Amino acid sequence: MIFRIAVQTFCVGVLASTAVINTRAQTTDPSVPSPDFEQRQRDMRLLNKSMNPKDGEKKSTPKRRDPKVVMAEIAEDFTRIQEVNNELGQAVSKPGPLNLEFVIKSCAELMERSHRFSEDLGRPESDKDGKPPKLEELTDVAQFKQALADLDKLITEFAHNPLFTNATTRDAESLVKARRDLVDIHTQSEHIKKNAEQLSKTASQPGPKQRM
Repeated sequence: MIFRIAVQTFCVGVLASTAVINTRAQTTDPSVPSPDFEQRQRDMRLLNKSMNPKDGEKKSTPKRRDPKVVMAEIAEDFTRIQEVNNELGQAVSKPGPLNLEFVIKSCAELMERSHRFSEDLGRPESDKDGKPPKLEELTDVAQFKQALADLDKLITEFAHNPLFTNATTRDAESLVKARRDLVDIHTQSEHIKKNAEQLSKTASQPGPKQRM
């Protein structure tokens, strides 16, 4: 299975590369809550299915990709997601108005990177009973800063997943957590991007302009 080869090789590189990536919340280890027993069972079935597809499933899957290509994409996206997150943090901390165009561009890259990363790791099993969280509209600088701070927390937790920091990690929980975090990163980035685009359009219209 491509994922198994790519991630096991990738983890070795990540141990070295993470030393030079300055995430904004490195000082504490993220606390990953353990799912209940039934969720553990579903996660393990998902992992087994990903690692050992049945013969009938193999015939319906797309052509196998080069593991080296997948590994390179994972390494690149892992690094860039953190770099873009850092750049957004620096933009928020600067004095003066928030650069909405930069926020839009950065969130667009986070969406692209998290989507491809998710495709390479394998999308999480859909939760039929779960409902997507309702995200509130962002209308002022304080709300945007809070939304970006929440995104930073999520990305930092994702980057500290044992799947990427410990080359010996094989458990299903870490894999499924990484997949779900990528979906959340994409969702939150898209939400911030859409709101920034809307506010940018409003600010460009004639009439009183809101200072960001």
